[in-house]
Amino acid sequence: MASIQSRKHKDGSVTHRVLWRDGGRQRSLTFEDITSAEGFRSNIDAYGSTEALAILDITDTSDEQTLGEWVDQYVDTLAGIGDGTRKQYRRYAAHDLAALRPLPLPAITETTVKKWLLDLEVSKAAGKTVQNKHAFLSGALKAAVRGGLIDRNPCEGQRIKRTERREMVMLSRDEFDQVHAAIGRELWADLAMWLVSTGMRFGEATALRATDVDLDAGTCRIARAWKRSEQGWEVGPPKTRRSVRTINLPAPAVDVARRRAADGGEYMFVNGAGSPVRQQNFFNEAWSEARKALAPKTPRIHDLRHTCASWMIGAGVPLVVVSRHLGHEDITTTANTYSHVDRASGKAAADAISKILG
Repeated sequence: MASIQSRKHKDGSVTHRVLWRDGGRQRSLTFEDITSAEGFRSNIDAYGSTEALAILDITDTSDEQTLGEWVDQYVDTLAGIGDGTRKQYRRYAAHDLAALRPLPLPAITETTVKKWLLDLEVSKAAGKTVQNKHAFLSGALKAAVRGGLIDRNPCEGQRIKRTERREMVMLSRDEFDQVHAAIGRELWADLAMWLVSTGMRFGEATALRATDVDLDAGTCRIARAWKRSEQGWEVGPPKTRRSVRTINLPAPAVDVARRRAADGGEYMFVNGAGSPVRQQNFFNEAWSEARKALAPKTPRIHDLRHTCASWMIGAGVPLVVVSRHLGHEDITTTANTYSHVDRASGKAAADAISKILG
């Protein structure tokens, strides 16, 4: 650990000497202001003396933008993102990158990024959260490379902490019936039936208007989804390009649409005040209690989407059809997510080998 010794001189001036050990030898460097001394000491403790000296050299000889200045500019000018995403990125820039913000862009190296990632892991951040924050920083630095501000992106090649994903809970028909029967209010029972029978994402389902459903044809057009914004919630395009789609509705979903359309609200699923329903309300007022019927299983609301997919795959619906129905960007996503569900294909493969081997 580095330390600081301050000394007052006869002329009244004060200097600050940073002391550290390197290879068993005592080393020191003197600064005229305490802020610079404390910054250098912090860099030694965080990145080691070699990296700290390199950062100091860049800081003293360069008028480069700091990382903080660059990421703020990057977030403000980034196109193609919603207000909620921009707000999230501003939080990343202000809080999660606080330790790196004062450093000049050329001082952001593999070592400083690695230390930043380790600090995130120590803070017990979930693996997905660390990946999201690393992806944000990497995107900002990639833009800096394109702009000629740095030579390479130090985020590339970094190993990111991974956490075990929570297993999907696929409900059988009997299990869904138990949960559905435990939901008392018709609105929530209809919403649960809609989610499990269509496989739609919650934000897609609750952004539907009655005009999106063709009751005669038994189809539904999905072109919007709720997203968080700086003002709270807003309707925008769904998750991916493929998420804009038209699906065929099973009979139970058509029945739900017919009942919901009779309410005459702007959206198909609305509360007593005529406002769109939110996932937290559904969970608090219905799902949290109803799923206790399946204890010790604790299915999430999103598991209704997984359940729909598993039912289709189990019934022999081709994977490409399932993929288009769910609005996945490509069939690889569907295959990677549900390959363990498709045991029929696995059995066919095993039977083929058995036949060859006699």
